[in-house]
Amino acid sequence: MGELPSDFAAILLVGGKARRFAGCAKSELSVAGTTILERALAACAGAAARVVVGTRPADAAPLPEGAVQVLEDPPGSGPARSVRTGLELVPEDCTRVAVLAGDLPFLSPEALRLLVDTADAAGPEAGAVFCDNAGRRQWLCGVWPTDRLRRNAAEVEPGAPARLLFTGIEVETVTWEDASPPPWFDCDTPEDLDQARTWAAELK
Repeated sequence: MGELPSDFAAILLVGGKARRFAGCAKSELSVAGTTILERALAACAGAAARVVVGTRPADAAPLPEGAVQVLEDPPGSGPARSVRTGLELVPEDCTRVAVLAGDLPFLSPEALRLLVDTADAAGPEAGAVFCDNAGRRQWLCGVWPTDRLRRNAAEVEPGAPARLLFTGIEVETVTWEDASPPPWFDCDTPEDLDQARTWAAELK
């Protein structure tokens, strides 16, 4: 698998209360000496646009060159509205856009390329998402046709669940067969973070 296509964009959703981490934003937690957000943004480095949506701590490190941050409208209105806001900063000529949770420490260029290739093979109107080991679709680790996503996002109300963004889109599911940690793995709990740090240490 090669580099990401030039007409590909990525929206990363950050913020939230993260009560299980004493209020610390999950995307700013460190894995192998790098924040999870920094790791995810690096995986998307070849994208035409990288849009971070949500509030970050005042002391967070600056985003890398080329990445931009915006607050969802209205603030605190949930992931679907966050994607709607992020799409406003995605160039019109981007045909595919990844919608990604901000707490994916093992996202990689190879994983994104696999999603893009799977969606492309199914047709320009199809999307692709990873499934976890239990067969559950990971809606915030997928790639979608930008035009269809824009149309759906225009209809979502504040508080709407993310899955409404994908209504009417043919969805291909992808499993991660590589021995490396799965790109869909998110850090929802302290135990998840411990697991991520263990895996990252083993990779060194």
